[in-house]
Amino acid sequence: MRTSTGSRQCSSKITNDLKRSTFCMNLDKNNEAYLQYSIDTKRNVINLEHTFVPDAGKGKGIGKLLAQAAFQYAIDNKLKIKLECDFTAKFYRDNETKYREYVLQ
Repeated sequence: MRTSTGSRQCSSKITNDLKRSTFCMNLDKNNEAYLQYSIDTKRNVINLEHTFVPDAGKGKGIGKLLAQAAFQYAIDNKLKIKLECDFTAKFYRDNETKYREYVLQ
């Protein structure tokens, strides 16, 4: 499994904080958007658990960017995706043809 992104402080770009199991983006010094996940290494599954975008970032497509980063990470690391988060489930429905083969039904 790729870990080259390492654990790093979130910034204005999306990063994968492996220690906190989150894809995150700092909007400013007080506002962080994130998508929390867990990985079941025995089943090679990433569970997308919760997406949060603070009021300062709502309506700007940040949740979609977080979901895209999580889906791409799963694809790059040959993980199946389990959708436990309502937002990522909606993102999947909107992009089903692109991601169908990667999502557990």
